Amino acid sequence: MKIHTTNYTNTFIEVAEDCPVQQSQVPPIKGKAKSIANLQYEMISEDPYKYTSDDVIFHCHTLKNGVKESELPKARQDFFPKDKPASVLHR
Repeated sequence: MKIHTTNYTNTFIEVAEDCPVQQSQVPPIKGKAKSIANLQYEMISEDPYKYTSDDVIFHCHTLKNGVKESELPKARQDFFPKDKPASVLHR
């Protein structure tokens, strides 16, 4: 089965023209639990260029959903089986 990927290669991703901020910001923590944005930011900022987009999205999914280490290979295969809208991948 073909596994879908969110990884970009040779692609420049720029900030949208209508972005309301002038510089980057650390995602604020709201409440007691970290958001997906917080988890992704921490992972990327602590080890820049180490992970692929798939690695970051899947790792944060496993943290939020309590996936056990022994279940990771199957869980990853189940998570990326086909194209998904970006809104599903970035929850």
